[in-house]
Amino acid sequence: MVPDHERELLDALETVRPTPHVLPSLDADITPTSGSSSPERQEHTTEAPAPPVKVTQQNLWRHPDAHPIALDMAMLRRYGAEWLGWEAETLRALIPEDFKTQSVSELNISKLQACKTLHLVDDFWARWEVFSACLLPFNNEFPDFRSMYVPTVAQCLVAVDIAGRIREEEWSDEMKAYFRTVYEHDGIFLPLPPIDFVTLEVPEEVDHIALEKRWPDVRATQHAPKGETVLDEQLRRLLAANEYLEESRARLQQQLHA
Repeated sequence: MVPDHERELLDALETVRPTPHVLPSLDADITPTSGSSSPERQEHTTEAPAPPVKVTQQNLWRHPDAHPIALDMAMLRRYGAEWLGWEAETLRALIPEDFKTQSVSELNISKLQACKTLHLVDDFWARWEVFSACLLPFNNEFPDFRSMYVPTVAQCLVAVDIAGRIREEEWSDEMKAYFRTVYEHDGIFLPLPPIDFVTLEVPEEVDHIALEKRWPDVRATQHAPKGETVLDEQLRRLLAANEYLEESRARLQQQLHA
């Protein structure tokens, strides 16, 4: 019998949630949201201590800013590909013992499960539901299986950048259309690497030629114009999204050399 890789994928991601619940089917009713909190999450409290500013080898497994690729590489160095077949409960038990850490955070378990998904199946590059579920832990959020999360261009850039460090696959037409919609939703009309393989419909009020000409200088200097023109606003949005991506890349480099 041919294995159902998509179901195996969603089952694997489901195991990372702190509180188990029934996984909705892909054709179930989905309530759009723009990042609403899951009901299982604890209420915010100002009494919680802030995490250490810097990620180190000692706090990697507990720190909320641990980069998914740093976690993935640590697992591959320690266990090889064997860990890709383990359940979340096994990770919770072995990581503290083998890496000599007090504990492993549930958010970092989510990041590992998302990385495992990309190692094992191709659906991240083909189905928006799978992409969205992995995108959240890649951007330091728990996956949400009950609501349709509307990502930003910046979050998509980080998710695609992380995926490209695991392996390269062709993007489906569905995902290309998804990325075009995300760009349009954020009002950004110049595709940025690593999602520069899509063609965007540029409104008449956006001078696309001028935007392409000015963007390299803004990116190089990291200074966006302060004017109120449409072009100025486009450049500010581009810079904000690109800075978010570069921050993720900088965290990875810091953690790999910690």
